Amino acid sequence: MKSYKLRVWGIVQGVGFRPFIYRLAKSLNLRGWILNSTGSVQILIQGEEKDLEKFMELLLKEAPPLSRIEGIEKEEIEVEEISDFKILESKEDIGFNFISPDIAICEDCLREMRDPKDRRYNYPFINCTNCGPRYTIIEDLPYDRDKTTMKIFEMCEECYKEYHDPSSRRFHAQPISCYNCGPQIWIYGEESKDLFKRISEYLDEGKILAIKGIGGFHLACDATQDDTVRKLRERKKRPSKPFALMMKDIETIKEYCFVSEEEEKILKSKQSPIVLLRIKDLKDISPLVAPGNNYLGVMLPYAPYHHLIFDHFKKPLIMTSGNLSDEPIVKDNEEAMERLKNIADIFVFHNREIKHRIDDSVVFVENKEVQIIRRARGYAPDPVKIPIKLKPTLALGGELKNTFSLGKENYVFMSPHIGDLKDKETLEVYEETIQEYIRLFKIEPEILVHDLHPQYLSTDLAQRFKKYMEVRAIQHHKAHFYSLLLDREITEDIICFTFDGTGYGEDGKVWGGEVFVGNIEEIKRVAHFKYFPIVGGDIAIENPRKIALSYILKNFPEDTDKILPNIDELEKNVTKILLEREENVFYTSSCGRIFDLVSALLGIRERIDYEGQAAIELEMHAMESKEESYYPFRLVENEILEIDILPSIEKIIKEKNKKDKRDIARKFHNTVSQIIIALSEIFREEYKINKIGFSGGVFQNRLLLETTIPILKERKFEVYTHQKVPTNDGGISLGQMIMGYK
Repeated sequence: MKSYKLRVWGIVQGVGFRPFIYRLAKSLNLRGWILNSTGSVQILIQGEEKDLEKFMELLLKEAPPLSRIEGIEKEEIEVEEISDFKILESKEDIGFNFISPDIAICEDCLREMRDPKDRRYNYPFINCTNCGPRYTIIEDLPYDRDKTTMKIFEMCEECYKEYHDPSSRRFHAQPISCYNCGPQIWIYGEESKDLFKRISEYLDEGKILAIKGIGGFHLACDATQDDTVRKLRERKKRPSKPFALMMKDIETIKEYCFVSEEEEKILKSKQSPIVLLRIKDLKDISPLVAPGNNYLGVMLPYAPYHHLIFDHFKKPLIMTSGNLSDEPIVKDNEEAMERLKNIADIFVFHNREIKHRIDDSVVFVENKEVQIIRRARGYAPDPVKIPIKLKPTLALGGELKNTFSLGKENYVFMSPHIGDLKDKETLEVYEETIQEYIRLFKIEPEILVHDLHPQYLSTDLAQRFKKYMEVRAIQHHKAHFYSLLLDREITEDIICFTFDGTGYGEDGKVWGGEVFVGNIEEIKRVAHFKYFPIVGGDIAIENPRKIALSYILKNFPEDTDKILPNIDELEKNVTKILLEREENVFYTSSCGRIFDLVSALLGIRERIDYEGQAAIELEMHAMESKEESYYPFRLVENEILEIDILPSIEKIIKEKNKKDKRDIARKFHNTVSQIIIALSEIFREEYKINKIGFSGGVFQNRLLLETTIPILKERKFEVYTHQKVPTNDGGISLGQMIMGYK
C-alpha cells in the first residue's frame, strides 16, 4: 500500500478533469481525494503499487478531450489508510492559472438536443463537461459554479442529481442547466411561442438582428438579399470589408466553396473558427458579402441556439461582430440597446452574463497548415508554451489588430483579439481586459513591454507605469521575428523575413520590409527594401494613389501626367512641393506599401476602406493569372543589403496599358517571391543557416506563400510560418515577451 500526493497543472479545470479522476480511481479500487486549487488540481491517491502505476498511465492516456496536462509533480507521502475516493471543496493556492477556452457544442449534447424524448430537447443552453462556455463565464478560479456567471441560476433537482452523479457526463459540469433552472433567451419587446421560427421569419423579411452569443453580440441577416446586406454595410459603417457567414452544415458550405480535408477538419473542430474558403459558386449569396474577394469566411453553428435557428432558416447567414466598424464587440443587453440601436432592427437577448467578451477566430489553411488571422474564441486564453523562461511580464502589443500577452516561466497567455487601439472605447476595453488577465491568471508583472512607436496609445499607457515597474521597448519587426521563434519554439539561428505595412524603425524611419538573421539571444538586420518617400502620413496609407503619386514624383517626375493621368493637378503640385521641402514626408521600407503602390498603379484600388484592401485585391487579380515570369530588381550592397524595386516599377509602368492587369499583378507577386528566394540563397551561403521564417501581415497573402514555400523546400530550406498566433500584428505581443527573458 502506497500513498502519493500529485499536483497536476495545465488546462485541468472546467474540462471534466475531477470527474474523470474520480471515475478512474474508483475503477482501479484506489482511495483518496481530488480538489481544484488556484493554479492546479491536487490529488491524494492511495492503493497498491500496480494499481497506482495503471492510474498514472491512464491519467495521461485517457484524460478528457478538452484538458491539456502541462506537468505533474509526484511525491510519496505517509498517511493513514483512507476508505473512499472523494471530490473535495476547492481551495485558494499559489501559482498561476490555466483557463479553458469556450468550446463548440459536442456531438453528445447535439444528439440530446435533437431527441424529443430528452428533457433538454431543443434547449438553447445545453452543455456538458466536454463543451460549452468556459472563459466567457469565469469570474475567478478555482473553477466552481459560484465563481462563474451561472451562479445566479440555482440548479433544479434533476440537474443537481446529474451534477453529483459520477456516471453522468455532467458530473461537476459548472454551466449545467435545463429549461427549469437555466438561462432564458427571448426577442426583445415581444413574447413568442416558437422563438426560433420567429427569428427565421425576421431574417426572411430582410431584418438585421442583434443576437447575443457566447462572447458577445452578432449582427445577423440573410446573406442572399442584396438590399439587406447593403443596409447592414451602411449602418455598420463597413463599406466593403468582407462579412463572415454561418451555414447550416458542411454539405451547404460545399455547395458554395471548395473545402479540403484539412479545412473540413478545422470547420468541425471544437474551436469552430471562421475559415477562409475559396469560392466555388456564389449562387444566391449577395456579391456584396465579400466584394473583390475570391474567398468567403465561413463557420458552422457552434452554439446550441445557432443550430435551432438553422432548423427554420436554411440559407447562408451573415454573422458579423456586433459593433460599429473597429470598435470592441458588444457583450451586454443594455450596451447592445445603446450601441447597436442604429444598426439592428430586432434584438435577441439571453440572461447568461458574458464576463469576458471575445470575437470569433479567423483562420485559413495553406500548404496543409492552419494559419491564424484572428486568435479569439476557441483558442484564447489557451497558453502558448515557449522554449525560454520569463520573469512575470506584460507585453502591450501593437496598435492594429491588438492583442496583449501576460507571461511567466514557460507560458504566455495571449489575450483574445482586442481590435485597433485608436479610440477611447477600445482603449477602455483593452485596459479592463489587462486587469482581468492579471487577476485571473495571478501573474503580477514586473516588466512592461511596449512598441517603439512614440505615438501609440499603448506606449502612452506604458509610460504611466514607469514608477511601478521596469518598462522596456522593442522594435516592431524584431517583435515579429521573436514572435515566430517563440510560436515555433525555435532556438537555433534562422533567416526571417518580416514584411508588413508599418512599424517604427530604430533609425526613425518606417520599416516594413525587413530581413533578420539571428536567434533567441541575438538578432541582426541584414536587408530591407530601399527606403522611398510617402507624402501625407496616415492619410496616404488610406489612399494608395497618394503612395503612387509620391513614388512617381520622386522617380519619374517628367512622366507623372502620363503615368497617373487622373491625378488632380492641385494634389500633384502640393505633393511635389512637400517632397521638395521634405515636409510631411516619411521614408519607408514597407513591403505592404509596395503592394499598395502597385495596386494603385494598376487602377485596382486607389482608396481603401479597410486595412490591407489594396494588397488583397491585387492578390485576387494575380490569382486569376498563370503568368510565370517576374520583374527585374536590384540588390544593392551597402552596410545592410538594400532591395531596390525601381526596375520592377519601371517595367510595370511600361506594361500597364498594354498587358492584362491580372498578369502584371501575378508577375509582381512572382517578383516578391524571387526576392525572398534570392536573399535566402545569399544569406544561407553567408551565415550557413538553412532555416527560413516568415512573419508580418504580408504573409497572409496565400499566393505569396503558395509560390514561395514549395521552391524554398525544393532547395532544401526548412520553412517556418506561424502556427499558434497570427502572423499579422495580432501576434507581436508574443514576440515582445522576449524582453522578459533578456
